[in-house]
Amino acid sequence: MESKKSRNTEKQNLVKRVLSETKYAMSAEDIMAAIPIKINKTTIYRILNRFEEKGTVHFVTGKNGKAYYALCDNCGTSHKIHNHIHFECKECKEVTCQPNTLQIPNLEGFMIQEAQLLIIGICNKCK
Repeated sequence: MESKKSRNTEKQNLVKRVLSETKYAMSAEDIMAAIPIKINKTTIYRILNRFEEKGTVHFVTGKNGKAYYALCDNCGTSHKIHNHIHFECKECKEVTCQPNTLQIPNLEGFMIQEAQLLIIGICNKCK
């Protein structure tokens, strides 16, 4: 009989593989649709939350209010203050991480806990 831990590891590996095989950030629903086995949405969100805590993924909130997840590239556990831009295409709705970096300002009297920058426009593929 397969243990719960190995099933969870298999599901985590599937989520990680789906994210690694795309160049776009994906919503939990997109990830769920791309996985070859049935995994409920709650499990997908738990896996994504665990990955976010470990610094494996980061997310950006899209124009529609959904979270879009992408594998981190050297984000580390401080990935909530990741300093790159995300772009959402108004036509195809794809959300991508951009290589441009930003300097997150220190705000006197405030402790920054998260930073996200989403630019919305038309991608090269849709123009």
